[in-house]
Amino acid sequence: MLKYSYKEVFIIKTYYQTLSKEEKEKIKKEYQNTYQHTDIDIRLKRVNILIIISILAAILLLVMSYIYEDEHLSSIIIAGVLIATAITFVIASNKIKHNIYNKIALQKKAKK
Repeated sequence: MLKYSYKEVFIIKTYYQTLSKEEKEKIKKEYQNTYQHTDIDIRLKRVNILIIISILAAILLLVMSYIYEDEHLSSIIIAGVLIATAITFVIASNKIKHNIYNKIALQKKAKK
């Protein structure tokens, strides 16, 4: 069993961030070539569509409550929850993509 120190684990988790811009672009191209039309890619696209829909619904809810001068606290709370959920999904989907990029970068590093 391999034992890593906290510093080594942190370096492994953030290896992608330490790469140059050209290397990051190569990793992204390799991601597109290998992970395109896979289950994870389809799910991330679906999450992005849900993010857009929830933000549009929240904006529409706020605009409609403003137009009809029906500024109930419930509509503002629902819009806030929708926006907070969308932001959470954006952060999570970006974290998943960066984990995959990091995995590809570490595989390339191991091959060298």
